Amino acid sequence: MTTEVAPGVVGITLRPDDDDSPHVYWVRGENGGVLIDAGHGEVDVSRRVIDAVNELRGDDPAPAVLLITDRFDEHSGGSAALREAFSGITVHAGAGDVDAINESVGEVVDVPLTGGETFDISNNKTILAIATPGHVGGSMCYLLQPDGVLFSGDCVLSRGTTAVHLDQGGDMAAYVVSLQKLADQNANLLLSFHGPPVTDPAAKLSELIEHRNSRDQSILECLRDGVTEVDEIRERLYGAANLEEWRWNAAREQIIAHLIKLTGEGLAVEVDAGNSYRLT
Repeated sequence: MTTEVAPGVVGITLRPDDDDSPHVYWVRGENGGVLIDAGHGEVDVSRRVIDAVNELRGDDPAPAVLLITDRFDEHSGGSAALREAFSGITVHAGAGDVDAINESVGEVVDVPLTGGETFDISNNKTILAIATPGHVGGSMCYLLQPDGVLFSGDCVLSRGTTAVHLDQGGDMAAYVVSLQKLADQNANLLLSFHGPPVTDPAAKLSELIEHRNSRDQSILECLRDGVTEVDEIRERLYGAANLEEWRWNAAREQIIAHLIKLTGEGLAVEVDAGNSYRLT
């Protein structure tokens, strides 16, 4: 399913029956424009993206650039298929994720990004690459200028909060900085990889920053009360939520990510190989 989610921006919904479906976005331009994310590596998913673009473009040029938001397969897995389908397309990804993508998909990344790069679209429009580490090490977001359309990948989800993946280079302190960096862009519309458009990006980003700051304070309160083991902190903060197993495990990782952040800020000290902490 394809939808024009903003002037000149097509959203290709990969699972139309899912309210939180992943999306590939195509910013149309005179030179073929830019694709943002590639979708999963499954053949049927790649075919869906390729067919949607070809049907809409007719005899117009194929996309010239593919911008990846992060290393996970749902974002980068289809890169090889899109390179094959759209001859001449160049693949760009955050420098911190290039090795992981190339190892998973094959040597597909042509250009590593560090933030600040721009891509010409047409009619005085450009896309700005914004380095947003935190969710993973090489997370990138992209801003269509001057329209103010922010493509946030998984850095900001339409619903809920984003997980910081410590084993993938994630970092909670960096993530909060990245959220503020995105807030400073004053975007008019936020398009996440998952879910519907966010029409008030400022409110969404403020909510996420406040959530992370509030979680810091809740964890510090646990430490003040003598609740110092990670599993005890998790039980106190999440025990009443009756979470599914995968969410319960993810909650532990997020608590550790916050504790690492607090340790870096000089507010906490690791005591037992990451299993418990205390106040400084």
